[in-house]
Amino acid sequence: MVSIQRMGFLVLGPLLFVNSLAGRENLKIPRSAPYFVLPTADGKVLKSESLKGQVVVLEFFQSWCPDCQKTSPELEKIYRKYKNQGLAVVGISHDGEGLKAVGPFVKKFDLTYPVLLGDLSIAINYIGITREDPSFHIPYIILIDRTGNIVAQYEEGIRPEAMNMHLLESRIKKLLEAPLVNAVPPAKP
Repeated sequence: MVSIQRMGFLVLGPLLFVNSLAGRENLKIPRSAPYFVLPTADGKVLKSESLKGQVVVLEFFQSWCPDCQKTSPELEKIYRKYKNQGLAVVGISHDGEGLKAVGPFVKKFDLTYPVLLGDLSIAINYIGITREDPSFHIPYIILIDRTGNIVAQYEEGIRPEAMNMHLLESRIKKLLEAPLVNAVPPAKP
């Protein structure tokens, strides 16, 4: 189990092995997924609005994390299996070294889904951490339905879906099979 204490777009602070749920207990499920624009590992930019109408799996990770090195390749398999049915997988790296760490990780695990260079604001908006207490365990998985609502959050060490890919895949399949009703656009900051 790995926990991130402080994250920044360019600088990653010290790491803690602390489970802090303070401030996250009030996150409603379902809720509208926040809007984001982040750089990708391949030098492009991904806007969350481009994911509209798809089932989205967001994976918050760091390249050095042993558990993340297990889940990312498994998410790639799930992505390849269901991408033609409307599944999008997006990795969000919080590596302090940015592209220097993420590039080799993407290549090593042959990841074809977008991998973003994350910042503190996306973790605050999606996970519910605060600047005062920015810790959470990785991998941290968020599921977003086709209407743009966050319907589940799985933190390593707290929920088995963060590491159990068979269980996560069953949750994803249910979302892919659900009818699309009352689409809600992502919330803008």
